[in-house]
Amino acid sequence: MLLPVGLPSTASAAPVAGEDVLYTLDADFDQGVLQDVNHDSPNNDQLQLDRRSAFFPFVNVAASARGTMLRIDVNTGAIVGEWLSAPNGRGRNPSRTTVDKLGNTWLSNRDEATGGQGSVTRVGVILGGTRVNADGTDNPTGDYLKGPFAYNTCEDRDEDGLYATSRGRDDIRPWTNAGGADNNGGVTTAADECLITYSRVAGTNTRTVAVDADNNLWTGGSNTQHQKISGADGSPLTAPFSLGCGGYGGLVDQAGTLWSARYGSNLLRYEPGTDSGACLDTTHGDYGLGMDPRTGEIWHTKVAGNRVVKLAADGTVLGSFPHGNENAQGVAVDGEGNVWVAHALFGATTVGHLRTDGTYVGNVTLPGGTGPTGVAVDTNGKVWVTNLTTNNAQRIDPDAGPVGGGGFPVGAVDLTVDLGEGAGPYNYSDMTGSVLGEITAPVGTWSVVQDGGVTGQTWGTVTWNTEAEGSVPPGTSITVEARTSDTEAGLAGEAFAPVANGVEFARVGRYIEVRATLTANPSGDSPVLSDLRIKTSERTGVFSCQATALNLAGIVVARANPPDVPCVDDYANVANVNLSAGILGVRANALTARTEQTPDDLLALPPAPGDGAVSTARIEYTRISSLLVNIEVGVIQASASVTCDANLNPVFAGSSQIASLRINGVAVTVGSAPLTIPLLIGSLQLNNTTTTPTNVVQRAFALDTALTDVVLGEAKANVEALPGEPGGSPCRV
Repeated sequence: MLLPVGLPSTASAAPVAGEDVLYTLDADFDQGVLQDVNHDSPNNDQLQLDRRSAFFPFVNVAASARGTMLRIDVNTGAIVGEWLSAPNGRGRNPSRTTVDKLGNTWLSNRDEATGGQGSVTRVGVILGGTRVNADGTDNPTGDYLKGPFAYNTCEDRDEDGLYATSRGRDDIRPWTNAGGADNNGGVTTAADECLITYSRVAGTNTRTVAVDADNNLWTGGSNTQHQKISGADGSPLTAPFSLGCGGYGGLVDQAGTLWSARYGSNLLRYEPGTDSGACLDTTHGDYGLGMDPRTGEIWHTKVAGNRVVKLAADGTVLGSFPHGNENAQGVAVDGEGNVWVAHALFGATTVGHLRTDGTYVGNVTLPGGTGPTGVAVDTNGKVWVTNLTTNNAQRIDPDAGPVGGGGFPVGAVDLTVDLGEGAGPYNYSDMTGSVLGEITAPVGTWSVVQDGGVTGQTWGTVTWNTEAEGSVPPGTSITVEARTSDTEAGLAGEAFAPVANGVEFARVGRYIEVRATLTANPSGDSPVLSDLRIKTSERTGVFSCQATALNLAGIVVARANPPDVPCVDDYANVANVNLSAGILGVRANALTARTEQTPDDLLALPPAPGDGAVSTARIEYTRISSLLVNIEVGVIQASASVTCDANLNPVFAGSSQIASLRINGVAVTVGSAPLTIPLLIGSLQLNNTTTTPTNVVQRAFALDTALTDVVLGEAKANVEALPGEPGGSPCRV
C-alpha cells in the first residue's frame, strides 16, 4: 500500500537524529507526521487541530456476500486491500463498518450468533512502505510490506520486521482458525498482519458498530443487546444491556449519546453517562442513521414511505422530508448542508439529495449502479455510494450535475469502482470515518521517530508545552505516548505507553516513536501544542577516583588521576624515591598507581549493571627512618571501587594487603586485616577502610606523628552528583 496522495499530513518518515531534540518551529514539526493538526498562519510554530478534520483518505466497504472488507483510496479509486471479516468456521457476512480515531476499521459480522454471541473485527492501516518478498528484497508484487512507514497500526506478529498484508482486491490472506484457536476471539491464526482484533460480543448477528470519543466501540445485535468494548484490545468494557430496541446500525453523537436503529421498529437513544435511554417509535425513522456535522442533529431514514426524519439531539422530531424515492436505507450529511439518501436495494438506481432545511434538490443518477444501500462522505467532501446489485461503489461530486431545487447542483457520479463478482456490498454505515473525524471526537495526532544513535539507548523524558503559547482549554486534552525499539522497523510491533510531562521513564531502544494526541472539547475548542522535547536518560552523577602510592607530608609520589573528578583511566609509576620531612626519612622502590572507569564514555551511555570505577596503589618496598623508630614494609597494595549493582545502586568496596612489616627489626604479622600499632613517635594504622554513602577510601599504611605524616598505598572511589542534580548518581538517571 503506497502513501495515498490525499494523506492530510506534511511528513518525513526519516528518523530525527539526536539524544536531545526540541520540536517547536514549523520545520521541526514537519519532521514528523501530522494527522488532522496544523501549524497554519497566523498560528505558526505550534500545533492545533484542523478546524475541519481531514480524516483518512479511504472508504471501507463491507463486501457482505464475500465475507470480506475492501479498502478504497478515495482519490484514485484503487482498492488497496481486502480482508476476511472472521476466521474460518465462524459467521461472516459483514454489513456495517466504522473507522476509529487511528484509522482502523471495525466491521460487524451479521451471520455470527454461535453460543449466544456475535462478533466484530478490526482491520489496521499502513501508509507508506515498500512491497518486498519474505526475505526483504524489493518486489512490487511481494506479499509483505517493509518500512519505514509514514503511519502504521498493523502488528508484526512474527517479529520479522515485515508486514504480511493484502495487496488489493482478491488478495485475501487465509485465516485458518486451526483447532478453533480464534473461535472465542483473537487473530492468532490470521495470516494477514493488518487483522488486529477479533472479538466476540453480546449482540448476536451484530450490526451496530459505533466509535465513541474515547476511541472505544459500541456494538449491538439482533437480540437488542448492546455493549461497549475496548478500542485498544477489543475486551468488554461494560456489561451488556438491552432496552428492547436498536441493534441494526448506529452512531455516537458529539455528546456521547449512542443511537442504534431497528429495521421496521424502534430507535434506541442511550446516554452512557447517566446509564439511561429510551426506545423512540417509528415516527422517528426505522433504518439508516446520519448526523449533521454542523449542528449535531440526527437524520434517520424510513425504509418505506419516501421520508427521512430530522431529530434534535434529545430525540425530538424536527421534521420529516421526502427524498425522491419510495424506499431508503443509508443516509449521510456533509459539512455543506447536504443530505444524501441511498434509495435502497429494491432495484433503485439513484441517490436522493436534499438540504438540511428539508429542501429537495434532486436525485443523482447512478450510471451502471443498481441497489444503492449505503452512503458516506469522504475526506474531500465527496459522497460514496455502495451498490448491492451491481457489486460496485461510486463516487459522487456534490458540485457537479444539473441545478436542482433551491438552486443547488444535484451532484453527479465521477468515479466507479468495481468490487468484483459476488461482493454484495450491503452496508450503510460510516465507511469513511466522517462521523468520528468531524463530530464524535475531533482529534488529531503528531508523531515523530527519533534516533538515539546506539543500540540499547535509554530514553528518559518527554516534555511539552513549556512555552506560553501552549494551552489546554477546559474539556480538551493533549496525551503523549511513546514506544521504543532497537530497529526502526521494530517500532510498529511495540505497544505505545503513556508518558507524563517531564517525568522520567525508562524505555530502552535505539529508536523512540512519540505520538501526541490532541482532542477538542464538545464546543470545538482545540488544545495547542507549542513545543515538545525528547531526551535520553542522562546520568545524574559521575564517578570520581584517585590512587596515590606515597604521600609524605604533602609530598606526593606516583598519583593516578590527580583531578579526582571525574574518574578517568590513568597510570603513574616511579622507580624509586628518597625523601625526608620533619623527623622522617622515606625511601621507596617501584611505586605505581592506576585508575580505571567502566565504561570509558560514561555520559554517552545509559546506566548499566557493572558500570564503575577502580583505583589501585602499590609499592614493592619501603623503609621509614627516624631517631627512635625504623620501619621496613614489604609489598603493599590498596584498592578501592564503586560498582553499579543489578538494581543500579552504587556499591563500595575497599581492601589492602601488606606482605611484611618490621619495626625496629621485629617482624609484625599484618596481612589484610585492619590493625593499629602505637609507637613512641605516634600511631600506625594499617588496612584502614573508610566508607560513606558516596565514597570509599582505602589506606594500606598511615603513620601519624606529631610533626609529620606519611601514607603508603591510598585508593579512593566516589560518586559525585552533577550540578543541579542533588543526590545524583552515575548509576541513576
